[in-house]
Amino acid sequence: MADRVYIDADVLILGGGTSGCIAAWEARQAGGDDLKIVIMEKAFIRHSGCLSAGMNALNMYINQGTPEDYVAYVRYDICGAPIREDIILSVALEVNDTVKLMESAGLPMKMKEDGRYLNRGKWNIEVNGSLLKPITASKAFDAGAEIYNRVYITELIIKDGSCVGAVGFGVRDGKFYICRGKVTLLCTGGAAGLWRPNNRRDAHHRIWYFPFNCGSAYAMCKRAGAEMTSFEMRLVPIRTKDTFSPTGTMSIGMGAPMVNALGEVFMEKDPYYVSWGGHTAPTPIRMLAFQRETLAHRGPIYLDTTKGDPAKVTGLKGQYLDMSPCIVLYWGCNDIDPSKEPIEIDGGDPYLVGAHAGMSGAWTKGITRETTVQRLYVSGDALGAAPSRFISGSWTCGRIAARHMVKALKENSYQFVDIEEGVCDTLEERTFGPLKRYQEKSAEGVWSDGTLMTGITHKDLESRMQKIMEEYCGGRTHWYFVNETYLDIARKHIKRMRQDQLQYLCVRDLHELQLAWDVINRLDVCQLVIEHMSFRKETRFPGYVNRTDYPEPDPEFDCFVNSVWEQETDEVRCFKVPYEQVVPGDRKKQSI
Repeated sequence: MADRVYIDADVLILGGGTSGCIAAWEARQAGGDDLKIVIMEKAFIRHSGCLSAGMNALNMYINQGTPEDYVAYVRYDICGAPIREDIILSVALEVNDTVKLMESAGLPMKMKEDGRYLNRGKWNIEVNGSLLKPITASKAFDAGAEIYNRVYITELIIKDGSCVGAVGFGVRDGKFYICRGKVTLLCTGGAAGLWRPNNRRDAHHRIWYFPFNCGSAYAMCKRAGAEMTSFEMRLVPIRTKDTFSPTGTMSIGMGAPMVNALGEVFMEKDPYYVSWGGHTAPTPIRMLAFQRETLAHRGPIYLDTTKGDPAKVTGLKGQYLDMSPCIVLYWGCNDIDPSKEPIEIDGGDPYLVGAHAGMSGAWTKGITRETTVQRLYVSGDALGAAPSRFISGSWTCGRIAARHMVKALKENSYQFVDIEEGVCDTLEERTFGPLKRYQEKSAEGVWSDGTLMTGITHKDLESRMQKIMEEYCGGRTHWYFVNETYLDIARKHIKRMRQDQLQYLCVRDLHELQLAWDVINRLDVCQLVIEHMSFRKETRFPGYVNRTDYPEPDPEFDCFVNSVWEQETDEVRCFKVPYEQVVPGDRKKQSI
């Protein structure tokens, strides 16, 4: 038995990233000095999560129009598909105030001569964001939150349909942490690494999305019995070749168009793309265009920086140093000058996100951010069906969630719930299972590299999982195409891995135990993806998910696809949830 650490919190926050830090600050404002706020973070809060490398822009800001106009834009950017308009509107109403708050915390803003923020496109503003995460973390410090770094949360504790806490292990001290919370906010990020990355070997983590986000929020919500949504709508990004750096700095910031190998600006040439708005077409349509041009043998595809704003090309390297310095090094090593030659782009491996141009996550009650599991709230990428919130929107969602959590605390007089010793013992055994199995099986023989003769490593499982998802669930090498036959094969193999092979997962130390839990969580998310994709028998997000057996949208699926995991049968039960339009207007058009 490991040494145990018992923690009690009025507000328990799992994940010290974009949403978690600002949620702690807002909870203090709403709940007062006596509120005990605890943050559990698997890395180190000042330099963890999606913001750890910085960012040069905030992609959600109401530069013009109204919050309702932003909702119309988000709806349009997802090809008119159903979104939680109520949630997006609640964020849009507060996002500008949140940005002001972060500016007062020390975030350096780029300004125009008239004193307004320097905009980049309709809804973006530019920042000097290399220290974005330390500044965000400062809000948690200002709140006086009790912060536990390097604790990997593995499971939520559910009792009588309510979330009453969570457990995890110290990735360095090996202790077993048992955390009770009167209310819990889960915001540990989205999921990378389900599909095979484009780069291999030592560079396999050189991807666009944060590689250490393993979908733990999705997996824990699912295992807790929460209603999940939109896992058939993964994000497939267009990014710079090899470095997979963001492309908005070039396409939006300096107006560089996509061109093919013939130099054609195909987004303004093909009638189908023009009908969607040309170079301002929805994100999935731009991805579809990239795919079609490449498959028609007109690749490689570039962002033609030579046709962008010359005044902005000179500052391009400086902007990338704020968020993706590897591309500046890549250009230097390969003698690439963006002012003289276009920059090659490529399609990345798919990701599951809720706050970027994706919709995966937990379903919530109204705009409270509370899931269908009582006392469990979500924010950031864990919040489903509400895309295009990005950084500033995730800050804002954290604030809104915190206020509702404090309100629920006061109105319901929530108290700590006793957790039986037997429950803790079972959760500890599950948490440290792979480590214990290694110790038991090492007596049967160990190879010269330290791996067991009888056992499966986390690397073996991860490689097998990525191969299955890549080949049968619409990976990059299959150009994101999928059909029911492929999904049936994926279902069969992932089910076997989860039910039969995980019992042989063995690890040597705490670092590998962390990686093992990454794979465990990813496999649970894979199950959600396969079942949601199979249930939505249409192609509603062309470019993201291309179903060859159902190539067109079906009006019968103009709705959300939600699901609940049935623990007794290990089945994911999918069902339709009606879409409610809050902002009037044509869903496939922007209002401004």
